[in-house]
Amino acid sequence: MRKTYRPGVYSQYDVVSRQKRYEGKYALFCGGAKVKEEKNLPAGGVVQLRSLQELNEYFVPEDAGEVFNAVCSILLSSGVSSVYVVPITIDGSVPTKQQYTAAIQKLCEIKCSGVILCDSTDADVLKVLCEKAQDASQNEREKIAVGGAAKQTGVQTAQSINHERMVLCAQAGTSVFSESSSVLFTAAALAGILAVAEPDASFHGTRLELLTDIEALEEEEIEAFFGGGVTPLEENDTAVECIRCVTTRTKTNGETDRTFASVNVVMMIDDMIRSMRVQLSGLLKGSRAGLSEDSVASQAAVVLDEKMQRGIITAFEPPVVYTQEDDPTVCVVELEFRLATVLSQIYLTAHISI
Repeated sequence: MRKTYRPGVYSQYDVVSRQKRYEGKYALFCGGAKVKEEKNLPAGGVVQLRSLQELNEYFVPEDAGEVFNAVCSILLSSGVSSVYVVPITIDGSVPTKQQYTAAIQKLCEIKCSGVILCDSTDADVLKVLCEKAQDASQNEREKIAVGGAAKQTGVQTAQSINHERMVLCAQAGTSVFSESSSVLFTAAALAGILAVAEPDASFHGTRLELLTDIEALEEEEIEAFFGGGVTPLEENDTAVECIRCVTTRTKTNGETDRTFASVNVVMMIDDMIRSMRVQLSGLLKGSRAGLSEDSVASQAAVVLDEKMQRGIITAFEPPVVYTQEDDPTVCVVELEFRLATVLSQIYLTAHISI
């Protein structure tokens, strides 16, 4: 800035342009469907749906195909880029556990991140869904599973799963796409919200516009849901809202642990890992001899700094980068950072003098 003795307020600024990354938002779903007779669509195959028009082109929305179509309609209307579906059966019949396992595995092999759900409320199938989502998340395909269970067995099911990658609903809801009521519609509406949300978004009081009503809960039931790892919803005036989105992870080694209670923890971890992977993979494309450890550390630090400015993390240590002794072509990057916390409660204490 030029020095002057003239009175006044002077300023200067820098403009830094950062390349924007646009990432698709996806949902994945499998279940028993009813395919239109004139469509040659095999059972157990993966179909990518990008619009309600494509959905109605292949699948029968009435009778045995009602639930499948309603769930897909909710997901597509939530703002996702597309929905990957596996029609496990094509005549509307109920799939077996083995068929669910195979279909879930196919969806988890798709190399994209997103939410995954199925049309089964069986606890054993939901455990498989969660396990496959965890396996996929360890292999560059981050997934969050969303499931539905009966209100009477919701807490028991959640405690049997007890995993941070499973979000469980246990209230039947009515969708704008169906006159019937099902907990699967509730799960689909919540999955759609999670699929398009930012990792640090607060889901307290989030409106689920695609639900018209929800099974009511008493206050004691709401507290039991929270304590047991089930996400409760409520109806206020004419809107259905998520009170708070929690995961089924409530215990560690048998002891109560609320570290992973908020779904934001997993969402922020996934966002950080994906961003770091994208940034560092660019160094390998067309790389030549001479790529230094300092270059890798510098790029990792850029991501950490961006996430801290964004509010995803609150602090980080300088990345530690080194090559493996037994294989010098392998570079190891160790990160240490502190995640931000999405507040869920504020306690107000007043000291009043009169």
